[in-house]
Amino acid sequence: MSTFPFRMPEDLKAAVTAQAERAGVSLNQYLLSIVAAHAGSQAEAERYFAARAARSSPARALEILARAGQGQPPEPGDELPPDLAP
Repeated sequence: MSTFPFRMPEDLKAAVTAQAERAGVSLNQYLLSIVAAHAGSQAEAERYFAARAARSSPARALEILARAGQGQPPEPGDELPPDLAP
């Protein structure tokens, strides 16, 4: 196990220390559980989006985008600003 110096504002440390005490664990254990939970959810999100990307088809996405809105005039408020209108 390694150590890591960690700086945080005093008011945040007081709040987190109080939460750790209510949970009945040390401040170190409480912060470690928060970091582990966040790292785990981040890793899960990365796996999820990588799997979605592997199933994707850029050509199919371009087909869908090419026909999006065809035959439907813009709704009120969707018009181009005058400086961008053709």
